[in-house]
Amino acid sequence: MLKVENLSAAYGAIKAVSNVSIEVKPKEIVAILGANGAGKTTLLKCICSAMRKSEGSILFEGKKTPDKPYDVVKLGITLVPEGRLIFTNLTVYENLMAGAYLCKDKNEVKENLEKVYALFPILKERKNQYGGYLSGGEQQMLAIGRALMIRPKLIMLDEPSLGLAPIIVSQIFQIIQSLQSTGTSILLVEQNAYKALAISNRAYIMNVGKIVKEGTPEELLKDSALLEAYLGT
Repeated sequence: MLKVENLSAAYGAIKAVSNVSIEVKPKEIVAILGANGAGKTTLLKCICSAMRKSEGSILFEGKKTPDKPYDVVKLGITLVPEGRLIFTNLTVYENLMAGAYLCKDKNEVKENLEKVYALFPILKERKNQYGGYLSGGEQQMLAIGRALMIRPKLIMLDEPSLGLAPIIVSQIFQIIQSLQSTGTSILLVEQNAYKALAISNRAYIMNVGKIVKEGTPEELLKDSALLEAYLGT
């Protein structure tokens, strides 16, 4: 489904991602793991065209991804960014509608909204509440719900557990698994290595902009030296 080949990207003279190749197959959860500064967020930004790559190719369903982020969304790729980045001065409902701005079919929008409310009942309860008044966990649910409003084929999540209480983190990871069960492919960037590996089909470990290891969760968890060296666990 998604194929990134020999991707490089830089901030000025600083190369943030170097010769990275990854793949996400249909209905897979693929984790990208690594410490802060490893290049994980930069990789996601390049995939959604929020950042320009300097080298390499990004293919989605066999075709090159476009240069404009909104055209990438049209393909069925959405991003839940680190820090959530919801619109705090808009209501829950208005935030969700912002995620549906490319969908012109009102019936489809209504259907997608009901699916989001079914997945996150608390959002329906608080649909008229401003986003800035939600808890951190509720804001993360809202950010995921917003990304689901176009029925994405691939959803990318950047540090979905960041700053959340353990019980909320468990709920978020259960939701991620439920998305996979509906046929959505997931690319997950996450510092909580054990949580991510517990739900992933495959994983890549990044360090200083490069992929240093890839494999199944079982393979990676067997390598304690690898986990300690690159994930601090």
